Amino acid sequence: MRHATGSVLAPSPLPFLSSPCDYIDEAAASPLGLAQQVELGLRINADLGFEPGLLVIEPEFLRRAEIPRAVVDVHLARFSTHDPPFEAVRAAGGELRPITELRGAHPVEMAMLQWAYEHLLTD
Repeated sequence: MRHATGSVLAPSPLPFLSSPCDYIDEAAASPLGLAQQVELGLRINADLGFEPGLLVIEPEFLRRAEIPRAVVDVHLARFSTHDPPFEAVRAAGGELRPITELRGAHPVEMAMLQWAYEHLLTD
């Protein structure tokens, strides 16, 4: 999903001077617990104006990005429906695009898309 901001990241794109972290500190990172998944999923759905449960969090996906003065966690949310929710996405100001049409985006977004794609293929 490409949001109204042009980004695939929500709730907002990362700052321009961001970079993907190619490593994960396993001691500091752990998969989200069920309560954290539900809380994050509810917040994302509400922020986008979606019905609760339309987006669900992939508990085993965690990547990080360096932004000025911080490192942020990036989680993967996927639609829970078999058919793409085109109308709900349009109502949220976004659009569903094939991954091949997202080339040329910010390097952090391209890295996140690659990692998400690999995660979903191997899951």
